[in-house]
Order: sequence, then C-alpha cells, then structure tokens
Amino acid sequence: MSVKSTKKKYMACKTCKRIYLDQPCPDHGDSHMTDDWYGFLIIVDPVNSQIARRAGITTEGTYAIKVRQ
Repeated sequence: MSVKSTKKKYMACKTCKRIYLDQPCPDHGDSHMTDDWYGFLIIVDPVNSQIARRAGITTEGTYAIKVRQ
C-alpha cells in the first residue's frame, strides 16, 4: 500500500525569485514556479537593506538566491 505524501513544498518563481509555499506567484502565475532553487534571503526592510539594493529587490519577502530555469 502506498501513502501519498502531504508535505508542503517551497517553490520559487523563475521570474522574480520570490519563494512561496504551495501557491503560485500572484504576479507571474503557476507556469513560472519551480522547486529547483538554491539558498534564500529574507528581506524585511528593502529600503535600508544593502543586500536588497544589491540584489535589486524592492519589496519585502523571501527570495531564492539562485533559481534554475
């Protein structure tokens, strides 16, 4: 007997690199999502964050460092 996994999966948008838990990107849709990503950044204050500025991030959230197309 096989048991279906109910684990939730973190997916990253291929376009904006934002990470979502079991939902499509609200801006780019489900077709742009992938589970093939590496590392992440949590941006709380994008205006004052040097890391967000360097990564080109303007809105707070969780972002993948590398997303494979």
